[in-house]
Amino acid sequence: MSKKICFILDWYPTKTNNGCVFAKHLIYAVADLGYECTVIAPNIISKSAFKKVNRVPYERVEHTEKGNEIRIYTPFYLHCSSHKSAMKLSMNNHYRAALKTIRRQDIRPDVVYGHFIYQCGLTAARIGEALNIPAYCACGENSLRLVKGKKPYDTGLKHGNWKDIIAKLSGIVCVSGNNKSLLLNNGFVDADMKMDVFPNGVDGNIFRPMDKKTCRNHLGLPEDAFIVAYTGAFTVNKGADRLNEALKSCQDTYALFMGQGPIDPDCENILWKGRVPNSQVAKYLNAADVFVLPTKGEGCCNAIVEALACGLPVVSSDLPFNDDILNENNSLRIDVENVQQIRNSIERLRTDKELREKLTKGAGMSAQHLNIETRARKILEFMEL
Repeated sequence: MSKKICFILDWYPTKTNNGCVFAKHLIYAVADLGYECTVIAPNIISKSAFKKVNRVPYERVEHTEKGNEIRIYTPFYLHCSSHKSAMKLSMNNHYRAALKTIRRQDIRPDVVYGHFIYQCGLTAARIGEALNIPAYCACGENSLRLVKGKKPYDTGLKHGNWKDIIAKLSGIVCVSGNNKSLLLNNGFVDADMKMDVFPNGVDGNIFRPMDKKTCRNHLGLPEDAFIVAYTGAFTVNKGADRLNEALKSCQDTYALFMGQGPIDPDCENILWKGRVPNSQVAKYLNAADVFVLPTKGEGCCNAIVEALACGLPVVSSDLPFNDDILNENNSLRIDVENVQQIRNSIERLRTDKELREKLTKGAGMSAQHLNIETRARKILEFMEL
């Protein structure tokens, strides 16, 4: 009989919203390894949730390409606030919505897995205790949120009883060595908590090297241009503003800005600006020559892993959150606050074909270890399943 895993997510992707798509890929990989997977994704009660375009059924079923079934439940719950005065009420509502679904649908998991600490990891820990089964949590939070003084994590430790709840977990899956250190050093866990590092992975059937000329022709992009790709929110934290500024003085350089947000890139030679369907991201990446993401904080950046899997040299932060996936063989690492360093790195890769080829080869080597199936197997082994 196959083992049954119940995944707790704050969101599960729909046709109109790609939120948590990387968690979905992990769940698909686990299902294809022979495990029975159920997802509970509590949905915040709001006016937006009831609009026809956003409406999600309470129960639905998906199948992987190999035909394995994933059953998804989306119960409503009242999220009051992450402020200290209402955090516990919000946490209790989330937990009750998930536990009620498990009992109503007679779901009998062997293990429960929460995707990120707040709120799903906390809910998973409490469900594990209620059902007397092992509970695990993925810590993939942006590193900026795990430092002291940042909300809601600082609030949770002081007013939400987080440390005691997290202690109920059987283990924590960290996406980076940096996240593991932050949990230990900032008071989330004690030293005896079972933790290990599993950097994010991608589906190698989707994110893989493709013929650049073919991709450019399909997307209507110039064949001979030097193209920089960016994927992520158009925000200060991700560095869209700093990349935009750097590109303003880069010669003969074109850009693909994939994403959306409050910053509006306006440098010359932008070939694309806006959202790209997840199914098309790999094609856009393969149409580019390099990938640049001047991000200030990450857990383990999925956009970078996708770029590596497509064979792109990467320019990104020299901060510890990138240490598990970036090195001198696949990237140029910079002080992302320094626009001149961003500019110089782009110019260096534009003019140095030999360096580009070296980093492309290194990206391919790194991608071999960042496969979603391999990651799924290692996490299952960690959970002793």
